[in-house]
Amino acid sequence: MERKEIIEKLIEFASLAFKVDASTLSEDTNLNELGTASMQRVSMTASIENEFDVMIPVARFGQFETISKLADYIEEEA
Repeated sequence: MERKEIIEKLIEFASLAFKVDASTLSEDTNLNELGTASMQRVSMTASIENEFDVMIPVARFGQFETISKLADYIEEEA
């Protein structure tokens, strides 16, 4: 999967998990500004793990500042 597709999927997952309009998100979106509720993070993490077949410990999710940084991790792990 190309990086552009990964970013698009991550934006879709973030939109669903954090209940925000996907058109307001980009690869530079700060994930911590979207929300810090554990259920939102668990929801997005589960979607990512299912889609990309990678494991992301929930505690580690907070270390990814932006959607771009999360995409970097997926590219490395996938």
